[in-house]
Amino acid sequence: MFNTIEGWLNGISALGVLSINIIIGIYGLYKANKLKAKLLTVTALTIISIGFLWLGPTTDFIKILITDSNIDPYWVYPLLSYMWAAPGITLGMYIGGELLIPKKKWILVGIFLIISIAYEYFLFSNALGSFKYTVPGIDFVKGTDLIDTSSDYSYYTAYFLIVFILSILIFNGIGFLVKAKQATGILRKKFLYLAIGFIVFAIIVAFDSVFPPMIAVFIVRFGIIISSILIYLGIKT
Repeated sequence: MFNTIEGWLNGISALGVLSINIIIGIYGLYKANKLKAKLLTVTALTIISIGFLWLGPTTDFIKILITDSNIDPYWVYPLLSYMWAAPGITLGMYIGGELLIPKKKWILVGIFLIISIAYEYFLFSNALGSFKYTVPGIDFVKGTDLIDTSSDYSYYTAYFLIVFILSILIFNGIGFLVKAKQATGILRKKFLYLAIGFIVFAIIVAFDSVFPPMIAVFIVRFGIIISSILIYLGIKT
């Protein structure tokens, strides 16, 4: 069982992000089906994909609670989370393309679909080489804390993730800020929701993948939930 408060906060916050994003996403899918709103459907799927970025620590947390042991083999841990980066970025780029460059959106989506396929190939072909691991049973007592990973910059996947984060930050975040300045009224508010949502998401994902779990992670991951709510509010009508 966990022997540090950081372990509890890491697991609880990951479970919270995953659960709440799934709830928001399912509600969004329900509303999209009711309104026949294609963009809202894509947004709901994006929010669900964002939540699943924390599937690894959530699964490890639940497994420790039930069995007092971590995910085994440990290299499955990052696959559970990082495999969702590709669909999340592709769906996010569809949202950005639809609202910023609708006539060229499929070119944008096509580019990121190709990048995403390449990313998934490198990720699944070398999960061990994609990350640096802190592993229970090797670095400390097994079943007393979560597995932790950080990007290994000697392998390709780290640079794909950098491209993903910067693309969301620049295209969706700054792009929607520019659109907000050009708009007025309710449209301005919605573009601001989207801009802030995507900027917060990019910053928090970068922070969460670089820095080790700590008490502040609980607060930081709460920002992901806020980010998802803002993205949903920006698209819902």
